[in-house]
Amino acid sequence: MKLVILGASGGCGRQLVRQALTRGHEVTAVARPSSSYSAPDGATLTRGDIFDQDFLAQTFAGADAVLSSLGLKVPSLSPFATPEVPDLLSRATPIIVAAMKRAEVKRIIAISAGGVGDSYAWMPGVFKVFIKTTVLRKAYAELEKMEKILLESGLDVCCCRPTGLSDDPATGRARVVTSLKGRAQIPRADVAAWMLDAIERPSFAARGPVITVTGAG
Repeated sequence: MKLVILGASGGCGRQLVRQALTRGHEVTAVARPSSSYSAPDGATLTRGDIFDQDFLAQTFAGADAVLSSLGLKVPSLSPFATPEVPDLLSRATPIIVAAMKRAEVKRIIAISAGGVGDSYAWMPGVFKVFIKTTVLRKAYAELEKMEKILLESGLDVCCCRPTGLSDDPATGRARVVTSLKGRAQIPRADVAAWMLDAIERPSFAARGPVITVTGAG
């Protein structure tokens, strides 16, 4: 498959690029012009503005699917902190959708977060407090906007919602859950593998699945 990976320089993005290449896919990795990211051998690295619809449409041309690991950078978890680009997702997502339609690309899988939307009810009590009292409340509000735009776009969409992310080695044990308890975590490598498994199937089994390795209820 020909895959375009947005946010390729991030933790999950790097995993997506590497693992997609290992699986034999043709990969275009998209990074910001200011990023120092160097794509691994075999990937095509494209630098450009995520808010530039023409750039995205050209990048998406001929692709089978888009995988997005775009997220908000935050300086700290302080409730007074502000993400580096507070409205990045709500601004970029409509542009991504429009560019995909121009390029006639119909499938996208994007990383959201456990606790966004209806999955908030499944979170352990401590994590609910954490969401509400730290900068995460701002990040989660943006993720909810991203999900809404994607799910109403008419595209074939999956917004996967991983639990707490770690840089641990892949376990191969990522699974979809509908309740959580204790410390729920998933390595970024497992998130990437789950996303690639999902995009390799002819259709998505769910549109907003919570995925985790530990902490299943």
